[in-house]
Amino acid sequence: MATAKCLKRQAATCAALADATYDEESRERYLRLEQLYLALAEAEEPAEIQASAFPGDTNTEAATHRLN
Repeated sequence: MATAKCLKRQAATCAALADATYDEESRERYLRLEQLYLALAEAEEPAEIQASAFPGDTNTEAATHRLN
């Protein structure tokens, strides 16, 4: 979750920089970076949630199916 949190923080920084700049090319670049960081954070979150589900899983049959 730390990785997704960091990526979201980077996205917020890019959004702030986009708002603060007067250069249109830079603004567009910052906005693209913001979207990229948000997409990476979203892709990172399900993997972390899924990985945390395995240690406490008491249903061995279900765990076996997930691993195969």
